Amino acid sequence: MRAARFYGGKDIRVEEIPVPEPGPGEVLVRIRSAGICGSDLHNYRGNRASVFTPPWEQGHELAGEVAGLGKDVTGLKIGQRIAIEGEHLVGCGVCRHCLAGDNHICPTRGFVNGQRHGSHGFSEYDVCVARNCHPLPHNVSCDEAVLLDSYACAVHVLNRAPLHVTDTLAIIGTGAIGLTLGQVARVYGARRVIMIGTRAAPLRIAQNCGAADEVVAIEDGDPVAAVMKLTDGQGADAVIETVGGNAQILAQAMALARRGGTVSVMGVFTAPQTIDPSLGFSRELTVKWSNSLSSWHGISEFRTAIDLVSSGRLLAAPIITHHFPLEKIAEAFAATDDKRSSGAIRVVVHA
Repeated sequence: MRAARFYGGKDIRVEEIPVPEPGPGEVLVRIRSAGICGSDLHNYRGNRASVFTPPWEQGHELAGEVAGLGKDVTGLKIGQRIAIEGEHLVGCGVCRHCLAGDNHICPTRGFVNGQRHGSHGFSEYDVCVARNCHPLPHNVSCDEAVLLDSYACAVHVLNRAPLHVTDTLAIIGTGAIGLTLGQVARVYGARRVIMIGTRAAPLRIAQNCGAADEVVAIEDGDPVAAVMKLTDGQGADAVIETVGGNAQILAQAMALARRGGTVSVMGVFTAPQTIDPSLGFSRELTVKWSNSLSSWHGISEFRTAIDLVSSGRLLAAPIITHHFPLEKIAEAFAATDDKRSSGAIRVVVHA
């Protein structure tokens, strides 16, 4: 089969490797669509040393069809369309966190039998743990399914910091995480969503696809001043940071929040953040981190995301801006890396 193999940095090669065999409790998946997540760019940009030895495979936003079933797998059948919950979130199953349904913070998350484990979406086939394979409703396409990871992350952050119907939410970032979050927040009852970004095009898409009521373009001036003006000088009830990276965004997020407000951090930072403790103290802010997704009160957040998309209340299609065949995955990563030039939001690769 063909698979993209990562040798470090921008060195990505499509090579022929054997089709994997599903073991007990595993499913062989014929992959049709795989999304490039912002976290896929960390090694590409050289911001974070890889935990894998080159060459490795990756791609945790994937969907396709069941091509084979390992021993003891039930509830799935050959040819069935499925979406895969990212296997980098697999927990040990026996620690206090996994037993509580919080496998995403398991101390050995992403390890199976002592070996680093993850999804291989940028290939023709992948072997996946059966419990991470979710049947797709007939009205959810494989392309739309690549955004389920982002939608589930949005569900997770809003489970951890619930909104009220009177709340104004400010979202920093107009990537796929920011736009999916805005859509879910409005479905969950936020009174108003203000989205802050650096590019005009995704801000327009945010308004057109129901992810934002109002937008603030950073190039037009100080976003803190703009949000204060929109909220009569009060600030947002909740602020969610979705960008991460090496910019000093956490301090900005805190400055956007009203007194007694909440700041949630979804972005993965690659540089230490500097904040003003006196601001947090004087406003008595609550700051929470939100790491990926898991379950909430025993209900799978990934399954919740599927139900929301299937209901028609979330519009995934406008967020998917680019498509590339597997042979051009290097171009796909380049487009994702330089969104200002390419106009990309979510880029999908097809094997």
